[in-house]
Amino acid sequence: MFRHIFVLGALVFFGCQTDLSRQNEVVKGNTNLKISDGILDLSQFSQEQQKIEREEAAIVLEELKAGRVILEADDQEKIKITPVNLAFFARSVSNDVGEKLYYRSFLGIDTNTGCKKFSNKNEAQIFFLQNGGPKYDFHNIDVDGDGFACEWDPAIYRKIKFNRETESSTN
Repeated sequence: MFRHIFVLGALVFFGCQTDLSRQNEVVKGNTNLKISDGILDLSQFSQEQQKIEREEAAIVLEELKAGRVILEADDQEKIKITPVNLAFFARSVSNDVGEKLYYRSFLGIDTNTGCKKFSNKNEAQIFFLQNGGPKYDFHNIDVDGDGFACEWDPAIYRKIKFNRETESSTN
């Protein structure tokens, strides 16, 4: 019986021992770290992995850049910027809709003819200002001579308060 206990004890004792032959084995990928150190420094691995991933991402980015297609917008797709600011114009004049300021000599002409080609009054007013208005009306859209095309009303724009007006009223 003593013999069985001795054999069993010897197996347990030798089974728990470390393999001393691997003490000086270098951890794969890192020449400074050995298994026997007992500490595994993962920062070196993550830095190396980040470098590899950066290089791979740069290659993919270059491939994507090489394969991209640049489309030019045609004339219908381009945004047309108008130099007319309706709010500024509305605040720069003080007359009411229908108050005659400019002489118009349209005798016996239907007043709605010129306005029918516009989808809304703002569009008509912008066109009017870009083409000689309010002083001149070459397209018959301000027949009453008030400076507003197709009965466009500046009232909504005159209600807008700008920052400098709100600041001066609070001081």
